[in-house]
Amino acid sequence: MIANKASKVLTQLNYTSKYSFAQKFLFLFGAPGVGKGTYAKFLKKDLKLNHISTGDEIRKILKGQAASTFSPALIKEIKQIVEAGKLVGDDIVVNIIKEKLKEKESENGVILDGFPRTKSQLDRYDQEHLPIHLVVNLTLNQSVLLEKLMGRRVCNGCGTTYNYCSIHRDGYEMEPLLPKKEGICDKCGSKDIVTRADDSKEVISARMIEYEQKTLPILKLFEERKKVFNFEAKRGVNDYPRLLQEVTPLLKNI
Repeated sequence: MIANKASKVLTQLNYTSKYSFAQKFLFLFGAPGVGKGTYAKFLKKDLKLNHISTGDEIRKILKGQAASTFSPALIKEIKQIVEAGKLVGDDIVVNIIKEKLKEKESENGVILDGFPRTKSQLDRYDQEHLPIHLVVNLTLNQSVLLEKLMGRRVCNGCGTTYNYCSIHRDGYEMEPLLPKKEGICDKCGSKDIVTRADDSKEVISARMIEYEQKTLPILKLFEERKKVFNFEAKRGVNDYPRLLQEVTPLLKNI
């Protein structure tokens, strides 16, 4: 009833909604290495939401694995920008999200992983009249984050992420997240499981600084909108059932 009334009001204002009122928009925030991608994978399955990571989508485009909803013009533009060594602009990042919203997997809603990274990206998102229903901010001690990032490995074949570190201190109980067969990806069978180029100690430190300078201020803006739910996962993936239990009613009540 409320959704129908809202639709009529927007129609009267000569505004066409770019999303369904039934769709839920869940944002996952947190520092590099906190586990956004891992938790997003689980939440996608249990909440029946599409997982959107703009960084992953750009990497797929460069590998020739672009989503079927992406227009040839958008794919060409992204390739040209990256090949020129430039950063993908806010307009394109938001366009990637809009294209992913067209997928059948997005009909119940989406999980936006690590977006927006800057104030200008948030402004661009707001201009599209897209909603922000819930922001889950994943937190960890910084020394634990560093250790997790140093232990991270990724499959070059399909992008599946693993972690070889084991942390048992200061209340943290985190087991490694390993492939079932040593050195072989569970998902695609590739033996090409490597350390990401941006997971060196120097690059990690730079990313942490960038996160604090550019992304933390976005979190404060979300807090002003009263959209943030903070969650500290001291037991790694073993804390996922608790996260799901907390998040599910929050989304249902929107």
